[in-house]
Amino acid sequence: MKYMKFLTLTLLLISFAPSSTFAQDSELQEVSVIRAKLMIRNGSTMIDVREEDEVAELAYDVENVINIPLSQLEERMNEIPKDIPLVIACRSGQRSHKASMLLLENGYDNLVNMEGGMLEWQAKDLEVIQDGKSTKKACCADPTSKGCNPDGTCKPGSESSKKKKK
Repeated sequence: MKYMKFLTLTLLLISFAPSSTFAQDSELQEVSVIRAKLMIRNGSTMIDVREEDEVAELAYDVENVINIPLSQLEERMNEIPKDIPLVIACRSGQRSHKASMLLLENGYDNLVNMEGGMLEWQAKDLEVIQDGKSTKKACCADPTSKGCNPDGTCKPGSESSKKKKK
């Protein structure tokens, strides 16, 4: 009899326990800036959650970037595609982490948070747009070719490298 009471009480407690959200069940994946850049090159979209004035001053020089400040994310979530992989980015990785968790809670499941944000991006000397000018170092007409490094520079001895020296 005591067993039945215990079992009933346990089942009741379980049924009234708050259900966890998707974000709590899902572990947020963090990626390096190099991995993020490769993902974007291969079709992912970057969601930059920095404020517009920050982006105007210094922007990621990548294809497929959408700027939606964290302060506007909830109202503008419909602008973010759900059918392609997303790389969430900011200045240091903290706002993008918050944004990533918010997106996970709202049904986005194909996303990663870029560790270190713009600070790490610049530390790795990756391309930015500053004062309206790109810092791109690409020498390859096709950055996906075998003669290019992941950062867009030419591999030593590649055809693109030889053409650039001429």
